[in-house]
Amino acid sequence: MFALILTLLPLAAAGIVWMRGRDRRSFCTWTLCITGILHLLLTVCTWKYPDPCRFLGAWLGLDGLSRIFLTVTSILFCGAAWYIRRWLPLELDLHTAGGGKAESFLQTRTFTVCLLGFLGTMTLVLSSRNFGLLWVAVEATTLASAPLILFHRSAHSLEAMWKYLLICSVGIGLALFGTMLLAVADKGGHCALNISAMVQISETLDPRWFKAGFIFLLAGYGTKMGLVPFHTWLPDAHSEAPGAVSALLSGSLLNCSFFGIIRVLECAPDALVPFCHTLLTALGLLSLGAAAFFVIRQGDFKRMLAYSSVEHMGLIAILWCLFPGVAVIHLCGHSLIKLALFLTAGNLLFAARTRNVAQVSGLFGVLPKNAAVWTIGIMMICGMPPSPLFFTELSLITGCSIWLGIALTVLLFGVFAGMTFNALRMVMGSPSELAPERRTAAESFCRVPGIALGIAILAGIVLTASLLEDF
Repeated sequence: MFALILTLLPLAAAGIVWMRGRDRRSFCTWTLCITGILHLLLTVCTWKYPDPCRFLGAWLGLDGLSRIFLTVTSILFCGAAWYIRRWLPLELDLHTAGGGKAESFLQTRTFTVCLLGFLGTMTLVLSSRNFGLLWVAVEATTLASAPLILFHRSAHSLEAMWKYLLICSVGIGLALFGTMLLAVADKGGHCALNISAMVQISETLDPRWFKAGFIFLLAGYGTKMGLVPFHTWLPDAHSEAPGAVSALLSGSLLNCSFFGIIRVLECAPDALVPFCHTLLTALGLLSLGAAAFFVIRQGDFKRMLAYSSVEHMGLIAILWCLFPGVAVIHLCGHSLIKLALFLTAGNLLFAARTRNVAQVSGLFGVLPKNAAVWTIGIMMICGMPPSPLFFTELSLITGCSIWLGIALTVLLFGVFAGMTFNALRMVMGSPSELAPERRTAAESFCRVPGIALGIAILAGIVLTASLLEDF
């Protein structure tokens, strides 16, 4: 019952906004915030009162893993909603595409409806107990989030939206074929693609058809997850979308796509588990290598964060094959830190009106709060203590084979060098000329990213203390 309510709540709120928010901007933004709070409260309730009603148990349900993913998604959406409440009116007032007041209201309503629909579809992904429904939900996240990328209505954002739609639709097509192959692997056909039933009979699944299905599903959901070589939509979409949308794409949508891969791995016969892990590890290493290369030569600070997401999805893929518990910690830490960084990147774009690293300098002199969050966030996303990612990356390097450990160390150092070099260029030097009203507004937007970063720091301190106790 909770899974159904959590899915329908944001969809119902989206319908209310579409009908009632025609010319009331504050109604739209407050509905967004209230829905985020209610969704988070209900998600917390699922930990104490797990699924009291089971009449939809074959289709919807929450287990321990899906609750973790859902809690992360709900926290990120709640933070993004409260950020948007202050950011959206000022952004539209100072830079409304088309310039009309009526168009500004329409843009607010459409943006809010798509955000609420995005939350509803991501919730459906995480609560799906059937591979067919899971596929439908992943496709629905694409349709709900695509208009959000077009918020600024520029030629580049239009191109990014279509690239996102086309590439992810190809990936979803591959995932559909893979889902059909899973149905064929169930020779008796008794499971009807029910995830729980397929886990129970995993050893009776036809290994040849399951292997083929896993390959297609990994390519399909790996496209939405941002694994190389299926990642080409991600840098454009993350860089063109508003900061809050980029935070949800990076911290929630990619997690939901990985969740689909995890569900397939749960059903793998024991004999095929090494094959599946090898394939996932190979794509993870490839993603990490590509991200290191592009981050080093990146001059756009939002694209830099996008390639950082590619890097961390690769790390999570490798971690899941070796230490699933550590992978979950890494996923949660990455999502929180990316919320802080993408919201801060949105603040910098709001104030400077450029994403070019070379045109932004001396942030400590003009935007001290944003500069502090940006600098600390970059250090933490690179795994510097007390980041929770320090614990997870150290666990990975020390727990894997020596050759894999060396390769990971070299690639992680490359990402660290590229990101810190760009961050230092932005916060040091002569201050950039910024409009006073934009500077004041950008500084006022710092509360949510600061809180997210603070939570990540506290989690990192706890994990680092536990690591030191082991020594």
